[in-house]
Amino acid sequence: MAETVVSMARTLVSSAIRKAASAAADEASLLLGVQKEIWYIKDELKTIQAFLRAAEVDKKKDELLKVWAEQVQDLSYDIEDCLDEFKVHVKSQSLSRQMLKLGDRHWIAVRIRNLKSRVEEVSNRNTRYSLIKSISSRSTDERDSYMEDIRNQSANNIDDAELVGLATPKRELLKLIDVSSDDGPTKVICVVGMGGLGKTTLVRKTYESKEDILRYFSCCAWVTVSQSFDRKEILKDMIRQLLGADSLDKLLKELQGKLLVQVHHLADCLVQGLKEKRYFVVLDDLWSIDAWNWINDIAFPKNNKSGSRILITTRDTGLAERCTSEHLFTTLNRFK
Repeated sequence: MAETVVSMARTLVSSAIRKAASAAADEASLLLGVQKEIWYIKDELKTIQAFLRAAEVDKKKDELLKVWAEQVQDLSYDIEDCLDEFKVHVKSQSLSRQMLKLGDRHWIAVRIRNLKSRVEEVSNRNTRYSLIKSISSRSTDERDSYMEDIRNQSANNIDDAELVGLATPKRELLKLIDVSSDDGPTKVICVVGMGGLGKTTLVRKTYESKEDILRYFSCCAWVTVSQSFDRKEILKDMIRQLLGADSLDKLLKELQGKLLVQVHHLADCLVQGLKEKRYFVVLDDLWSIDAWNWINDIAFPKNNKSGSRILITTRDTGLAERCTSEHLFTTLNRFK
């Protein structure tokens, strides 16, 4: 029962995040003096959402967690109701009339600030009662996996209203990718930036664009590398995404008689399968040149002349320069 409540709470929080992002982007929220509070609500909801995701992964069935998740549900409903009313108020009157009606301004501000306090209290309650294990208390592998979930979930849940400043870096990135050049050797493009600047968000939104990317390539894959990664699992994941789940199942069935599936078995299958394909692969969160050298040497065919692309996100400018010989990289600054 607790798992169902947690899952439902996470769905409601996602919806509330989208509405908060949209409301905060509205000029009226700035002029009415509540934009900062709405941004705070959105950011705190994202943290709550990440904890709910961790609870789902851990499959916790704690009664206290169930109560907390129900409180998150109620809060999400109230936030949506308040922001819906805010939108109705904004749309029903001209901006000048909204500014003149001090009673309405006060009423909106009080409700939103009360919601901000409730969000803060609900978030603190999780910490106070240690309902969900924090990131720092996990093992390195757990922490990497957990951060990958948060990063990808955040990228998926970004609302268009939050991406106003993303159009220019996306255009620059697409220019570097240059999908129109559909022959020649594989090109490597890097997006460089400090943690938290939105590299994954930018690349995820570009990668998922059917018009800009997907229709130009015969197969695509999103691979999160991180500091600690399992080599066999990465290769299996790449085979599954690029060649299809059936190809991986067939390979593993053929290898059933062997004592152990080796890295070279998986790599050979991947390289052979990609030789004639135009592929697009994202390597997200690459930390070291050793990791890049290993993946590049073992996973990609050397004689592919189909105009394939490999897109890397990293925090290390030096690493980016070593990954691509043509200086095909862009440094990302904060776009919010």
